Amino acid sequence: MCNFACGMVSLLGGLVLVAVSSYVAFGVVPGIIDSVIESEVVLTNDTEQFDRFEEVPFPLTFNVRLFNVSNADVVLNGGVPVVTEVGPYSYKLIQRREIEEMGEDSITYRRRDQFEFDAEASYPLTEDDRVTIANVAFHSILQMAERLFPGLMGILNIILSGVFGEHSGPLMTVRVGDLLFEGVSLCKDPGIVGLIACSQIANIGANVRNLEVLDDGSLRFAVLKYKNDTKSEKYVVSRGLKDPRQMGIISSYNNSAYLTNWVNWMNDSGDVTNSTCNMVNGTDSGVFPPFVDRSSPVFALNTDICRSAELRYQYDSEYEGIPVARFSANEWFLDNHAGCFCLNTTTGITKEDGCLKKGAMELYSCVGEYIIYCRLYVINNKIEID
Repeated sequence: MCNFACGMVSLLGGLVLVAVSSYVAFGVVPGIIDSVIESEVVLTNDTEQFDRFEEVPFPLTFNVRLFNVSNADVVLNGGVPVVTEVGPYSYKLIQRREIEEMGEDSITYRRRDQFEFDAEASYPLTEDDRVTIANVAFHSILQMAERLFPGLMGILNIILSGVFGEHSGPLMTVRVGDLLFEGVSLCKDPGIVGLIACSQIANIGANVRNLEVLDDGSLRFAVLKYKNDTKSEKYVVSRGLKDPRQMGIISSYNNSAYLTNWVNWMNDSGDVTNSTCNMVNGTDSGVFPPFVDRSSPVFALNTDICRSAELRYQYDSEYEGIPVARFSANEWFLDNHAGCFCLNTTTGITKEDGCLKKGAMELYSCVGEYIIYCRLYVINNKIEID
C-alpha cells in the first residue's frame, strides 16, 4: 500500500516540479531577461548605455570604394568606359551626439561625425593615390548652367579652363584625399569673364553641400568634407522609458516629422499631403531598439540621400561570437515604384514616364546638384545600371 501511495506522491510531485520548472523557464525567466534588457538599453542619465549613446566607445569603420576609368582616351572619344573598382579606402569614424535637451521621454541632440584615415586597414592604398573618375563638379555645373542659362553655353565653353583649371573635362584624374575630404579647387584663376561665371556658380551652389566658397572667392569641391566634424540638424528621439521598443525612434528631424526633398501628393481638391517618400522613419542608424522582429523591416534615416532606408531581415549570423540578425537593403530599395522619388530632373537614364530606371535615384533635391545614387553592377569590367 505504501509503495502505491509513495509512487503516486512521487509522480504528482514530479509533475508539479515539471510544471513549476516549465513556468519558470518559459514564463518567468524570459520576463526577467526582457526586464534586464529594457533596463540596460533605455536612455537613462548616468548609465553606461547613455554614455555609449553620447559617444560610441570605439571607432566605426567607414569604407569608400571608387571606380577608376582605365580607358579615359576611349571615353573622351565617345567610347564605353572600362572601370575597375578601387578600394576600400578605410576611415575610422568617431560618432558623437551632442545633447541639447532632455524631455520626460525624449532627447534632443545633434550628431557629429569625425573621420580619420586608417592607413593600416587601407594598405596598400593611400590617400595620395590618383584615380580617374567622372568629373562630378564639371557635369553638375554644366547641367545647372544649361538649365538656368541656356543662351550662355557658348560663352561658358570658352571659360571652362579658367573655372575648372586642370580638371576641365568630363573625366578627371585626382588625388583620392582631395576628392573625398580635402577638396578640389575651382575658380582659382578664372580671368575677368570667368570671374563672372564663378560668381554665378557660387550663388547657384550656395546650398550645395559638396561645394564650399573660400575667402578668396574661389571654390572647393569635396565629396565628403561636409560630413566631417560638422553638426547635423536637430534630432528628437524617444528615450524608451515608456516603451523600450521605441528607444531611438525619431519623432522629428530638423523640427519636422517629414522631409521636404521629395514629391508630395495632391488630391482632386488641390490639397497637398506629405508623401511616404518624405516620412521620417526609424532611427539615426547609429542605435536601434531591442527585441528585433525578423518578420518586420527596420528603418534608418540616411541624411546623405535624404530618405529613410528600409532594411529587411536577410539571415542570422554572428559577430565575434555574438548571435546577430542581418538586415539590409536589396533590390526593392531603388525600384522607384513609389513614384514620389521621381523628380523628373536628371536626364539620360530615365524611363518613358521621366523616372530614373530601376537601380538609380535622383539626388538633386537632396544635395543641390545633378547627382544620382545608383546600385551598380560590374559586368566584364563595365558599369551597368538595371
